[in-house]
Amino acid sequence: MKKLELKNLDVQEMNTTEMSKVNGGGILNDLLSNTVATVGITVSVLATNLVGFLGYTLNKLVGAILS
Repeated sequence: MKKLELKNLDVQEMNTTEMSKVNGGGILNDLLSNTVATVGITVSVLATNLVGFLGYTLNKLVGAILS
């Protein structure tokens, strides 16, 4: 197996200090994180509202049937 020389591909080596300072991700990672968080909050609110609506509706139906 041949050794891949990254220096020939203009790849710069990083030491441990440089690697610890790099967060990575950039715009795409931020967009994905924010989208996932927004979708999670939206689904949570919709589920809470749906459960509340179903509880209210069933309560009214059972009340109407029993009265």
